[in-house]
Amino acid sequence: MVNKYFIALSLFTATSAVANEVTKEQEKEPEKIRVVGSRDSGIELTTDKILKVPGASNDPIKAVESLPGVVLADGYAPAVRGSSPNDMYYRSDEVPVGNVFHLDSYSTFHPNLIQSFELKTGAWESEFSDAIGGVIDTTLREPEFVEPTATVDLSFLRAGVLVETQITDSTAMYLAYRESLIHLYIENLLDEEDFEFQQAPINNDYQFKLLHNIDADNKLVFQATGSNDEVGILFSDESTEVLQNPDLAGGIGAESYYHNQSFIWSNYSWSGETKFIFNRLERSADFTIGQIIDLDATTVDYLFKVKNITGFDYGELTSGIDFNVQELTYQVSGKQQPCNDEFEVCLPSYYAPTVFEQAREDINFLTLFADYDWDIAEDWILKLGASYNSNDYNNQEFVEPRLALKWQVNDDYRLKAAYGQHHQWFREYKYLSDLFGAPDLDLAKAEHYVLGLEFEGDSDWAWRLEAYYKDMTDLIVSNPDAQVDSVNGSNSTAVNYLNEGVGTAYGIEFLVNKAISENWYGWVSVAYSKTERENQITDQSFNFVYDLPWIVNVVANYEINEEWQIGGRWRFQSGTLYTPIEGATPVYEDNVSVTDPLFYDPIEGEFNSERLEDFHRLDIRLDYKTKWFNKETNIYFEVLNLYGQQSLAGYEYNEDYTEREDEYQFPESPIPSIGIQMIF
Repeated sequence: MVNKYFIALSLFTATSAVANEVTKEQEKEPEKIRVVGSRDSGIELTTDKILKVPGASNDPIKAVESLPGVVLADGYAPAVRGSSPNDMYYRSDEVPVGNVFHLDSYSTFHPNLIQSFELKTGAWESEFSDAIGGVIDTTLREPEFVEPTATVDLSFLRAGVLVETQITDSTAMYLAYRESLIHLYIENLLDEEDFEFQQAPINNDYQFKLLHNIDADNKLVFQATGSNDEVGILFSDESTEVLQNPDLAGGIGAESYYHNQSFIWSNYSWSGETKFIFNRLERSADFTIGQIIDLDATTVDYLFKVKNITGFDYGELTSGIDFNVQELTYQVSGKQQPCNDEFEVCLPSYYAPTVFEQAREDINFLTLFADYDWDIAEDWILKLGASYNSNDYNNQEFVEPRLALKWQVNDDYRLKAAYGQHHQWFREYKYLSDLFGAPDLDLAKAEHYVLGLEFEGDSDWAWRLEAYYKDMTDLIVSNPDAQVDSVNGSNSTAVNYLNEGVGTAYGIEFLVNKAISENWYGWVSVAYSKTERENQITDQSFNFVYDLPWIVNVVANYEINEEWQIGGRWRFQSGTLYTPIEGATPVYEDNVSVTDPLFYDPIEGEFNSERLEDFHRLDIRLDYKTKWFNKETNIYFEVLNLYGQQSLAGYEYNEDYTEREDEYQFPESPIPSIGIQMIF
């Protein structure tokens, strides 16, 4: 229930106006956004198209929700094909990044700098070895060799500057910085008596890239990216949240940042393209939830990577090695109450003891990877790949196979099948903690199976039909013997977490794309899926929280004339799962009922057994091209939730859970916005 405030802020800021400016040099080539399944190929959507998706506010990564099989958890974090948002891997320009999305749902990259991104949804290349859900691989464009230019962005939401220049005949650079402005006035827009902001939501991000062309065969790039998010909420003593859980007294707050610096040397020779990469990534997570937890953690990763791509007469080999040293330092205090809310409703923290821990971990990782695209016959391509991974924390070693077969049936149709095995490192600090976690855990594992049929003929139409199956094992669940409640007390010797969770996800996705002709273009995606989990300790099977059987996206744009263009996006998805509350038990101090209850402990029904009503919404966008001050200008108008659909987001209960009120997704009524894009 506490998260609703962060969600509301994210959804609010995601639908406001934004102003962007781009340079002419960026319009030279139509970069591509790829929807990638089992192999690095498939139907492509140009950046120009996906930037104009209504409701995306010119942020291409934010528009990922319009692609097949994607759900945005909490309004901004992608969950792909029955996996959690924590199961994603994010990379930019060959190195991992700390944060791709701010809490307000905008990406942490300046949209003027995004050359392309790829969404990989299953059995991807062996180079990506730290995810069981999906991969978003972003590429930022290189600096242009231009005279010094400065672009200033200003809107109600965000202010920023982009500086770009040629330094010498062989060297160029750019620097972009943005900062949100919503913190300056958000308190005037909210009418809330239950809480106040200790820190109104604020964020910033930056990107720097320096390109030096050493000679025709060598190129050196230095790049640095980073972002910061802060928010803090203080609940009143009489707020529903504190009355339901006294441990929330003091409010909640979060501050997170990342700073990433890389040197990338690219060499082109008889052996193909070779990249030598050194990267330093620093990430910090500092958050407080009342008396439940107070965490201050910093992780610094040093990565050395060598990657080579070599072409042969009958194929192409991609291979490499990366060695990563991770330094993790943290201090944490809070209630020792093990819980993974993807598998259960957490017990009240009130019963658990408060403990403190301060620690440092130094962990070494080694990865070897190779993929060979083999043209085994005129119409057949076989992709063989494998990834070897090891770490000295839990001393796990494993080899992940990759296999993909593609058959060009005729000029128009391709059939493909793929298999991949994937593991991922622990996404939460608590799993590495001696007190709060369980250091002997294994890495979660998933096996992906993909079968697809693609049509790309000479017409304006292309489509893809893809079926998938995912088998997940070694998922982390809490140990009931380590949990603390009013009945069994505490068992300090029990292990907090175990690898006793399993799951499956399967479905079928259809995407049809129409290239621009007769003044219009668009695409339709339809996905049907089923996602289940099982806790092998309790033998409880249930639908996963992100089990949304039907997801439909319809996007279309029509060019009225050279100046005006209109478009719309309609989205339908099945209702979200929730656990019903059937009553509550009063909790008294020292179990003495002569006093008023401290709080009420809700009595839950079957986990994830109820589903909210289906969601649907229509957003529209109108673009107008003109010239202001002799500069190419595009002004766009958007209306979100055009027909005012009130979509149920959940329920808010009173302190003793005897009454509930409907909570609706934002916006509940049509919301207009306006933006401007100027080309200098």
